[in-house]
Amino acid sequence: MTDNHSFMPSSLANPEKRKELILYLEELAADDPEELWRNERKQGLVSDIDQIFHFFFDDNDFDEGAIGESLLDSKEAKAIDEVKALLTTMLVDLPNGDDAAFVSHHLWRRLRTRAQAAHSAFEARS
Repeated sequence: MTDNHSFMPSSLANPEKRKELILYLEELAADDPEELWRNERKQGLVSDIDQIFHFFFDDNDFDEGAIGESLLDSKEAKAIDEVKALLTTMLVDLPNGDDAAFVSHHLWRRLRTRAQAAHSAFEARS
């Protein structure tokens, strides 16, 4: 079922989840996410490709059911679905891959491009 409603950021049920999503998209769009993850780990944070997967797949769906919760409309759900599809393909190729393996995967550049586009779109609307 497609929800054609569009919400305002201030009316979302979980705007904090949206802010967290934007931060994860920023990580995926970074020139050197490994450096970013290393710096965050030095600060005592848990930060790596595993956290990306937990956020996008274990902790959240970000499908059309998230519209009104943390997403504004079906365009945003589609943008996240495109990011998740690339992550899924990479995980199939690298079921036990570490940060370096994912960042050097042949689809990483495409993932960065999609994440950059999604990040820009989300930021502009938040």
